[in-house]
Amino acid sequence: MIPLPQDSKVREAIIDKYFETEGWESDYNASSGEIKAIGDYSGLSFNEVLNLPISLFLLLKKDAWMYNNMQSEKGKEFLKALWRLKQTGPDYEAIRNFQKRGDS
Repeated sequence: MIPLPQDSKVREAIIDKYFETEGWESDYNASSGEIKAIGDYSGLSFNEVLNLPISLFLLLKKDAWMYNNMQSEKGKEFLKALWRLKQTGPDYEAIRNFQKRGDS
């Protein structure tokens, strides 16, 4: 799972960079949007989603979020950027390519 960070400033920075929104949109948030997304993804009714065990609810929440992002190029770019931000090890191929540029 690639969750968004809990720090609200970091979340806002990521959303601002990868999702175009107009100023008025931040005032209108659907409180049940995640439940609807889980229902759409799983085929469960609203009440069935609400009655899921928490572990299954969280799993379907993650899967629905990933699935919805994979449906567009912008969503895929966003997931790729989040993946890239999670990487902590060196990219040896990029380092070798960078070093080869100096040999020319």
